[in-house]
Amino acid sequence: MSIKLIAADMDGTLLSSERKLSPDLFPLIGQLRRQGIRFAPASGRQYYNLREMFAPIADELVYISENGAMVCDGAAIISFDEMPRDEVVRAVETARALPGVSAILACREGGFYENKDDEVFLTHMAHYYARRHYVPDLLAVARSEPVCKVALFCAGHAEDHALPAFRAFEGTSQVALSGADWVDLMRPGMNKGVAIGALCENMGITPAECMAFGDYLNDLELLRAVGESYAMANGHAQLKAVAKHIAPANDEDGVCRTIRRVLRIEG
Repeated sequence: MSIKLIAADMDGTLLSSERKLSPDLFPLIGQLRRQGIRFAPASGRQYYNLREMFAPIADELVYISENGAMVCDGAAIISFDEMPRDEVVRAVETARALPGVSAILACREGGFYENKDDEVFLTHMAHYYARRHYVPDLLAVARSEPVCKVALFCAGHAEDHALPAFRAFEGTSQVALSGADWVDLMRPGMNKGVAIGALCENMGITPAECMAFGDYLNDLELLRAVGESYAMANGHAQLKAVAKHIAPANDEDGVCRTIRRVLRIEG
């Protein structure tokens, strides 16, 4: 098996239920790099959050962040897919009208938000946005700054409360349920699978030379885009249905164990 790139989702995949990375991950990434295999965190998280989590080896990685809307090789931005500004404005206005829903605008320089009173939202946002900026009027940012993703937070009810309200955007935006608390809007056709294509072109490799791991519905296109796809045992049933393989659960260090087994890398 000739693998040149391995991409792995973060929450529910690389991270344990306690939001911790495996102690085996960094040594394994070093072994992969010595064999000419690059590693890419592939997440709905922002780029700066991912760099912070992988700080000791940050410049050695490639990154699929913001569900594919911002792709980087180390510190270099490979692609940033801006949404139409009128669409971002409409999304902010829709979020404002929904009780319990808060919006974050993902820009090159970090995430912007206007809800500073909801402690649950602020706590969750801090997990995913290392570089974040409060503004009193999010519409002002929507009208003036390039935005690659609108993240919508709804504690525990993203699928049954926030998602139905944003179904109306499906003709003009990519709408993805990215967890129990989050719905993401991006440019039409943008997803982690498109980002894999951008990385393949940048690296001069083919999708058949890529392996990917995921657990939730925003990983569907990621798994479809690679030659070797793995859904986590703890993953969503729809994702398991499209994956070629099932990896052990995130709390069983499924990604590292599978990579070592399949590529025959000794610990």
